[in-house]
Amino acid sequence: MKHGQPGNRLFVYGTLMSGGQSGGLLRGLRVQPARTRGYLYRMPAGYPALVLADDGPWIQGELVELDTSGRLILLDSFEGVGQGLYSREVIRVAYDGRSANCWAYVMTAKQVRARKAARLKGNNWRRYRWGRT
Repeated sequence: MKHGQPGNRLFVYGTLMSGGQSGGLLRGLRVQPARTRGYLYRMPAGYPALVLADDGPWIQGELVELDTSGRLILLDSFEGVGQGLYSREVIRVAYDGRSANCWAYVMTAKQVRARKAARLKGNNWRRYRWGRT
């Protein structure tokens, strides 16, 4: 998907969400509920992956306002971008009655198939993983 400039916004949908296993990496930043279309997968190692799909269900997550571009460099390393695990792409999200372009860490359908990931029936990693909304 190609969109306009994402600015300093990042869509998170898994362990980087508030209260998530890795949420501390974004602690103290402005966060609000957001959603995008696609499919959620659980990778064999237990972490989530988002495959974008215009015709997919709404995936629940959070829109984070990043404080510096340096934080993206740190997150790229954390998310394995240089090793080909995730790619950071510009996506469109809906939030608070508006829409915006932002960054997101995603995988392709080919990647999740090759890694034998399980597609989730739901659209909310927090509900799946932690049993809460």
